[in-house]
Amino acid sequence: MKTGKLLAWLIPLVLLLLLIPFLVPAAVPGAEAEEVQRVYSLDELPVYQPVTLENPSPDPIPLEGKNLYGPRADAFLPDDGGYVDSTLSVRVEERTLGKTKVLFTWIQIADPTQLRTATFRPYPSAQEAYATSIAEREKSVLAISGDFFVGKEKGGRGVVWRNGKLLRKRDCGVYDSLVIDRAGDFHIIRHATVEQVGAFGDDIMHSFVFGPGLVIDGELTRFNLKDEQDDWIFRHIGGQKLAQRNVLCQMGPLSYLVITSEGPEQVKGAGFTIPEIAQLACDMGAIQAYNLDGGSSTWLVLGTERIQNKGRPNKRRTIADIVYFATAEPNP
Repeated sequence: MKTGKLLAWLIPLVLLLLLIPFLVPAAVPGAEAEEVQRVYSLDELPVYQPVTLENPSPDPIPLEGKNLYGPRADAFLPDDGGYVDSTLSVRVEERTLGKTKVLFTWIQIADPTQLRTATFRPYPSAQEAYATSIAEREKSVLAISGDFFVGKEKGGRGVVWRNGKLLRKRDCGVYDSLVIDRAGDFHIIRHATVEQVGAFGDDIMHSFVFGPGLVIDGELTRFNLKDEQDDWIFRHIGGQKLAQRNVLCQMGPLSYLVITSEGPEQVKGAGFTIPEIAQLACDMGAIQAYNLDGGSSTWLVLGTERIQNKGRPNKRRTIADIVYFATAEPNP
């Protein structure tokens, strides 16, 4: 083949190869998140069973001030199985997925004001305590660790509402926000801005600045570590490491799921990365799923007792705030 004809054939081919990344963005390495390899089969997972409460319309609990009603001792189920009364159902199911023990806690409330938050000391104090102490003071039925929004490493970032009161209005940085409205519905905003959270007006009951959002409007979040914001969050929270995780999900109207996993502190090789726990929340059928403070800050408290990691090595780290569920049934 003559040199001229060879060049005439090669030059268009080389140009085409150079243009492929621009013509087909999905062909660029890292443009799409990799598929997560599950360590479980779907038939190993518990199945969501809707609950009908005996009293679906109790009087709301005032958001400000102390919780009115404490749990009934006779409403707790045996073997840390949960709690059931006329206004609240809590059911705890345990599974071992691969090397990791996971507690799935289903919650059904009758009124949105039964989903509450509390800090150990009034904001802006960053004082900490064991979650069991805060839960006991608040007369909680079920409590989990919050987002540590008063922590110094957060730089005081974010728009924070708690129990219907605006506590802080600052730039959120690259964090994802979870807004819980006054109907008890979740809204997750990726890399939230003050304006995006502010668009909800006074309809906010609680808002959190942590994340990331794992499932948004029923869709699994695909993280791209070539994106500067996703990469920063992952590095900050150890998103690619196996760890204890604490995920709050909405399953339906006033219906929630808490996924609490152990980590390598309990069993070598146990725990989930952020993409893995996101996949698990999606497989569970979550409409919305949001990652809260995990690692050794993970707490799952039923009544006044920490029920996760029993019989395992278990560091008891103090925390500044909790998310909890309360009964709306008067208890003499």
